[in-house]
Amino acid sequence: MKLLKRDFKHGIKIKPETLDDLWNLKNILAEGDVAGAKTIRTIQRTETGEKKPVYLKLKVEKMQFDESGNALRLTGKITEAPEEFEHGYHTISVEPNTILDIEKEWTPSDKIRLDESLTYKGLKFLICVVDERRADFAKATELEVKIFATVTWKAAGKEYGALSPEIFYDEVIKLIDANSNVDKIIIAGPGFAKENIMALIKKRKLAWASKCVPAQSSITGKTGVNEVIKRGGLEKVLAESRLSFETNLVEKFLEHLGKETGLAVYGKKEVAQAAENGAIAELLVSDKMLRNAETEKIISEVEKNSGAVHIINSTHESGEKLFNLGGFGAVLRYKVR
Repeated sequence: MKLLKRDFKHGIKIKPETLDDLWNLKNILAEGDVAGAKTIRTIQRTETGEKKPVYLKLKVEKMQFDESGNALRLTGKITEAPEEFEHGYHTISVEPNTILDIEKEWTPSDKIRLDESLTYKGLKFLICVVDERRADFAKATELEVKIFATVTWKAAGKEYGALSPEIFYDEVIKLIDANSNVDKIIIAGPGFAKENIMALIKKRKLAWASKCVPAQSSITGKTGVNEVIKRGGLEKVLAESRLSFETNLVEKFLEHLGKETGLAVYGKKEVAQAAENGAIAELLVSDKMLRNAETEKIISEVEKNSGAVHIINSTHESGEKLFNLGGFGAVLRYKVR
């Protein structure tokens, strides 16, 4: 995301550059905000209903991604347009590199999300967890993880005969190849299957071989994928990943909670009290708790006392854990009663 003009009082101008930027934009905007951009609008006063490019502003009432997921559609009543164009309702299609003006009441959490989207470089990963019989594949970004395919080796029984493990490995490598347009390819799992697959990839000198990174997991399936994300050995690979960053924050908080160090509290009431006392070093807030006056007050209190505020997405396992604990968690500077 590029910030072209920063003026929270009169309006900012931004340029989302990736699909992840559009996702962040959807979380920054809210119903009632004003968005302005160049778009195509029909001149109703002409006999042919001529369509022309025009700059207009609208008051946002609805936001959704189009069917392809490549554009964020903002729908609402037009608030500003040239005289020859009728007002009424319109939809602005915001794609990567669309320049957009935004006018809104900026909450502390809105500013945090904007700043994070300006400074964070998103990465895309392919995760393959594999053993000698099964391989599961997931696509991961800084926002979510989705398992999209599973390959099993049916080597037993008369129907299949004695098949070489390399046939199974070939199927795994073919699926990796078909989804290799990512920043990193993480191959993990128990046993020797991952090492054998890595060796074959290197031996065949595949174009994407340099993207591959070995990792450890004790099991395949969804549990194995989550284990890959949590393991500290992957930190060098996933250091820039929002997903890993948020997972580590939540796990650090849960570690304090589990050890009963007295340096962790959760729940809105307890966290609010710690914020008032200036005791919070790091505040974790579920994205589901935003757009709320009490939440914004807590965030402001923490920032006033030089605490760090992190908004945790609820679309991954660690985010779900935080939400199930009331949506608020805090690591403290000192114990409070």
